[in-house]
Amino acid sequence: MIYNSLNAFEREKAKVHFEKLINKKATFALTEKKKSKEEDIRTGQQNRTIHMWFSVMADFFGYVSKDDCKRDVKRAILGQIPYNNPITEKLELKDYETHLMTISELSNFMDKFKVWAQSEHGCYLPYYGDVGYEEMVQMYKNR
Repeated sequence: MIYNSLNAFEREKAKVHFEKLINKKATFALTEKKKSKEEDIRTGQQNRTIHMWFSVMADFFGYVSKDDCKRDVKRAILGQIPYNNPITEKLELKDYETHLMTISELSNFMDKFKVWAQSEHGCYLPYYGDVGYEEMVQMYKNR
C-alpha cells in the first residue's frame, strides 16, 4: 500500500497497518516511493490561482460557501472517484481533493476548469500573466 505522509489521516492509517503487520509477525517490505518533479504536490502559484478561481466561481454562481462551490465544480469537471470502503465493504464514491494532486494533475484540472468556465458559463478565469490576472488578485487574494 502507498501512503502519503503529508496527509495526517494517511499517516495514521500507515501506523495502524504497520502495527498490524508487526503484531501478526508478518514479513513485509518497507520502501520509500521516490517522486519525480512532476509528482510533487502542486506549486504555490497553482494553489493561489485555483483558490482564487473557486472564489470567482462562487461569486459568479452566487454561492455563500466557497467549499460548496469547490465541491460542485470538481464534481462537474472530474466526477467522483470510486473506492472500496473497508468498513462497509461496499464500492462508494468520494470527491477529488486538489491538495493531493501532483503538479501535472492540477495543471490538467486547471486547464479543464478554465475551458469549462469560459465555454459553458461565459466566466473568464485568467492564469498568472494573463490579462485580468492582477485585477483578480486584487479582488480575491484574501478570500
